[in-house]
Amino acid sequence: MATNNITPFEATHPVELVKDELKARGMSKKELATRMNIQQANLSRLLRGGTSISVDIARKLEQALGIPADYWISLQLQYDKDCAAIAQREEEERSAITVETSLHNVLNLPYLYSQLSIRASIFVQDKLDMLRSAFHVEPIQIPALIPNGAFKKSEKLTTDEKNLNTWLLLSYVSANNNAPQKPYEEGNADKAAGYISSEMNKGTLTQTKMKSILSDLGISYSVVRKIERVPVDAFSFWKNEYPSIVTTNRYNDMSRLVFNVLHELGHISLHLRKGEHSGFISSDGNKNTDLESEANKFAADALIPPHIWKEISRSEMPQGFASIVPHLKKMAKEKSLSEDVVIWRYKHDTGCYNLKGTKALPIR
Repeated sequence: MATNNITPFEATHPVELVKDELKARGMSKKELATRMNIQQANLSRLLRGGTSISVDIARKLEQALGIPADYWISLQLQYDKDCAAIAQREEEERSAITVETSLHNVLNLPYLYSQLSIRASIFVQDKLDMLRSAFHVEPIQIPALIPNGAFKKSEKLTTDEKNLNTWLLLSYVSANNNAPQKPYEEGNADKAAGYISSEMNKGTLTQTKMKSILSDLGISYSVVRKIERVPVDAFSFWKNEYPSIVTTNRYNDMSRLVFNVLHELGHISLHLRKGEHSGFISSDGNKNTDLESEANKFAADALIPPHIWKEISRSEMPQGFASIVPHLKKMAKEKSLSEDVVIWRYKHDTGCYNLKGTKALPIR
C-alpha cells in the first residue's frame, strides 16, 4: 500500500488482505461467508475485487475477523486514491511519450540520457523532469537550445545529424558549466591566440594552461568527447555573455588541437559577434568556405608569423621526403619555433599528414 506522497506501480485492493487473513487463519471462504452472514457467491465476487468495500461490508468483516471496520474503510479509500493517481500518471506518461518521441526525431536520446546519468528504466515523465532540471526549459523547447556557430568539421566523413545535434546540446551544457573567470572584451580572442601560440612554441603549453588562458580572457573552453559519426574537431559559439570553444580531441595530437582552438578563435575574432547565433558549418559544398579559409589563416599566422613562414617555405627544400623533416626541424630551431608547430604547418599546407619521420605530440 502506498503512502500519501508516493504513487505505487500497482494499487493493492483491500480484498488481497482479506485473502491473506484467510490463509493465515486457515479459514475457508464458506466459513467467512457464514460469519459475515452473506451468500458465498457474493463473497466470491468480493474476493475477485469486483466490488468496493462498503461501510456495511467493513462492519461484517469486523464481525467475522475482529479487525475494525475503520481499517477496511481506510484501505478502500487508499486503494481508490492510488487508482486515481495511477490513472493520472498513465495519462501524464502518454503525454511524456509524445514529447520524448518528438525529441527522438532530433536527438540521440539514449546517448544524451547516458551522458546526463538518466536511467533508461525510469518513467518517461521522470526522464523529462531530469531534462527540465538539466536545461532549465520545458523538454519540448530543448531543440531550440542547440547552438549555431562555427565548426571545424571533416569534409570527407559522413555526419549523423541527430548525433551532431546531441553533441551540440552537450556542448551547450558544457559551456554553461565552464563559464570563464572574467568578462570577454573585444580583441581578447586575438590576445588569447598570441598567448597560446607563444606557449606552444616554447613547448610549455598544456590543455589545462590553454583553458586558463582562455578563461582569463573571458572565453569558455571545454572538451566534449566525440560521438559516433560526428567528425567535428572544434566548435565556437556565444553562450550568454561570453564566447565558448568546445573541442573533441578526436586525434591525440597537441599541434592539431592547438590549431583547432586557434581556428575557432579566428571565428570569434573575425566572424562571430555577441548575440548572433546564426552561424555556419564547414562541410562539403558549404558556401562559407571563405570564412573557413579566413579562420585557417588566422590560426596559421598566430602560430607562425607570415613573414617567418614565408622564409621557411621558401627555403630550399631537400629532395626526398626522408630529408624534409630534418630540414623543418633545423628551420624551427633557427626561428625559435616548436618543431611540432613547423611540421604541423607544413602538413596542413601540403596535405601530407602521413609524412614519414614524424610522430604526433600527444595532448598533455
